[in-house]
Amino acid sequence: MLIASPSILGTAFFLYGALALPTWPSSIDELEDLMFLNTGYHSRGFSAGVTPCSFFKQGPSRTASAEWIRTAFHDMATGNVYTGIGGLDASIVFELAGNGGENIGAAFNTTLETFAPFFSTRASMADLIALGVYTAVRSCGGPIVKIRAGRVDATERGAIGVPLPENSQGTFINQFIRTGFNVSDMIAVTACGHTVGGVHASNFPQITVPGTVPNDYQLFDSTTSFDEKIASDFVGGVAGNPLTGVTAKRNTRDSDTKVFTADRNVTITALADPATFQSTCARVLQKMIEVVPSSVNLTAPIEPYEVKPGNLQLSLAGNGSTIDFSGEIRVRTTTRSATTITKTELMFKDRLGASDCGDCLISTEYKGAAEGFDDTFAEQFYGFSASLPVETSISKFNVRIVLNTGEVILYDNNGSGYAVQDTIMLQPKQSCIVEGNTPGNFVVVVAVRDTVKSPMVTLSLTLKTPRSCCVAPALSTKSFTMLAQATIGSYTLYSGNYSLEASYKSSAKFDVAVSSEATIVSDSFKSTTDLGSICTPFGSNDTNLPTYSFEGCYTDSTESRTLTGGASVDDKMTVKACSSHCKGFQYFGLEYGRECYCGNSKGAGSMQVSETECKDPCGGDSSETCGASYRISIYKDTTWIPTINPKIPGYEYSGCYNDSASSRTLSDSFVYNEKMTVELCAAFCNGTNYFGTEYFSECYCGASLSPGSTKQTEDGCSFFCSGNSTQYCGGSNRINIYTKS
Repeated sequence: MLIASPSILGTAFFLYGALALPTWPSSIDELEDLMFLNTGYHSRGFSAGVTPCSFFKQGPSRTASAEWIRTAFHDMATGNVYTGIGGLDASIVFELAGNGGENIGAAFNTTLETFAPFFSTRASMADLIALGVYTAVRSCGGPIVKIRAGRVDATERGAIGVPLPENSQGTFINQFIRTGFNVSDMIAVTACGHTVGGVHASNFPQITVPGTVPNDYQLFDSTTSFDEKIASDFVGGVAGNPLTGVTAKRNTRDSDTKVFTADRNVTITALADPATFQSTCARVLQKMIEVVPSSVNLTAPIEPYEVKPGNLQLSLAGNGSTIDFSGEIRVRTTTRSATTITKTELMFKDRLGASDCGDCLISTEYKGAAEGFDDTFAEQFYGFSASLPVETSISKFNVRIVLNTGEVILYDNNGSGYAVQDTIMLQPKQSCIVEGNTPGNFVVVVAVRDTVKSPMVTLSLTLKTPRSCCVAPALSTKSFTMLAQATIGSYTLYSGNYSLEASYKSSAKFDVAVSSEATIVSDSFKSTTDLGSICTPFGSNDTNLPTYSFEGCYTDSTESRTLTGGASVDDKMTVKACSSHCKGFQYFGLEYGRECYCGNSKGAGSMQVSETECKDPCGGDSSETCGASYRISIYKDTTWIPTINPKIPGYEYSGCYNDSASSRTLSDSFVYNEKMTVELCAAFCNGTNYFGTEYFSECYCGASLSPGSTKQTEDGCSFFCSGNSTQYCGGSNRINIYTKS
């Protein structure tokens, strides 16, 4: 993210009035994405572990949503609001071995393993545990639990004191008072926590006798949804809850009875009402996750942006005379239909803050749609790419949305504009991670403007390092001084490198910064997975285009296409444009002056004819020919490599399987990456029994395959991996499965 000076809250101004909205950038930006981008374009996949709210997510009779809620409670329950020590601080990471038997079972380990891929410098494990409560509750049809960020992770285990089933009623009351809960709130948070999930007999044989219930597992109430049944069943005397004395021995481990009767059934009776249950749970669960150490200052509740920039990048281009500016704008359409928007534009100011640059507008184009539990971003990701003069560049922009009624809405980020900086810029094309484990294989190049006096340029690399004590990784940061390489106009290029182990390539983040006296400017939170495998020398424009040879002129028809792998139409078509569109295919062809086709083989019915029959000039360059009517000029990529299901050490390729959002073949963890490869997915899943790739950019992991998933024909898994077109990454509702040897 390219930032100037972030702020937290403010007022955004519309042409038709004012509305309080978040100010970008903010410390909550990463969590806001994880919270709301659940499916679709740029899906972060945080909710995949609990969607749908059902059994069998982490194994037989394992309700992940219940486990996520229970993890938050166990982490919080040892806190002390009087001393200000403990609470929801991720100390549970260190408390899964021993700790007086307070954290029994595999639920906490598997929950933390699921959260680990999302753990970063901008998303603490404690904040992820809190976000897990919101996500799990919403996935099961429960209320919105407000999330405030800013929790700080503990570095060691905390105190003991998690309420245990065998405790007395008086002990329960005292334990909850220590965490800030009165008797009524104690009853409510227990009921809200027990509305989903149940008891595993193998973990608690004193409560549910092994072998007496299906799969040695017994639900707390008569449904699997987040509803009031836990309360209404108790008030109505419905048997089933193993903690109410029906199957447990009363006054020993009938903990729900002890808790629910602590105020003579007043609160639990009120909670039997569906509306009361939902509203009360929203309040007490938020209260639960806000029990934090007194040194922690939580932010305001996270709300979705109306307009949010993303993936912004400035970089020096050409011969140093221009700056490339690219990124995306996310527009929220929860209350405004996407079909009402005619266009979205950036209105920018130059480096000095002036806007007299002529037409200071940057146009955008639609990229995709994403959805969350409570907010829909349908049809509302807009991408842009612009070239700006290096002398004037850009300092900030506003977002201008034009509706089909002619109305114009201006978003100016609460009056401050969306600020960017060109003092230090990552050079993505000149940076790379070289294939293999060669020394210094991670290379980063930046451009620093010459207005910085005596600059100190640094590269900081953040790694997720495994810990022998705990299932969750630690974050470690390494910093390096970058060295000047060459002066290009008003900028100097600096480079730094590091020998990055293969296991870190899919999860590392890095920042680049330049300091001078008391000023530090950074281009930060970059992902190693966004870098290519080739560092392009500055000034080279076409090194990433395939080399190709002309194959000849061939017949073609609408009934039997010569190339069937892809197609596009452009009135400004050129040979280069078609080759770029068909990157990853063995052949590309041009027809009728404006049409482009791709494929890995030529149709059997196509015949080669005289080159003179492909005579139509290309629409974008009349010096080139682009086929003719029913004639296609075919080129071959001489560097093409056949697409395969690659061999992964320790795994065997098992085939193409059916999959769907409602019934996942693999459901332990998930990641979306626009540079997905099979190797990256294998590294992310980190030794799981199965992993699989799907729909270009999706990766799934699991200890077992869903019983409902069966092997399908291989042609269903024909999508290229978004990060390597020589590998297959599943298809639509089809997943390539790899099995641990």
